[in-house]
Amino acid sequence: MQAMYKFYEVVKVVTSRSLLSEINGQEAAILGMAQNESGQWFYSVQILENDEGWDVMESELQATGRILTREDFYDGESLSIEVNSESGEGTLKNKTPH
Repeated sequence: MQAMYKFYEVVKVVTSRSLLSEINGQEAAILGMAQNESGQWFYSVQILENDEGWDVMESELQATGRILTREDFYDGESLSIEVNSESGEGTLKNKTPH
C-alpha cells in the first residue's frame, strides 16, 4: 500500500483522539513516515504554528494541496559525532556548513 502523503506536504490534523486534541485542526508538514506490518502509514509531522513534532496516523490527516520544500526546514548544516567504542560516549567531531 502506497503512502497517501509525501515529504514536506502540508496537512491538517483531523482527529478525535484525546491524546492529539491540542493539535486537532492545526496545519503541519510531513517530515517522516513509516509503515507498520499491517500496511498502515504513520507520519512524523511538524506543527507549522509552533514547530512541535508529533506522530500521527494517516487517517488523522487531511490534504491541504500545499507542499513546502526541504529548505523550509533544513539549512544544509550537518554535524559529525565521534563515538568512543569503550565508553559509548559521543563528542562533536566537526560541523559542516551549508
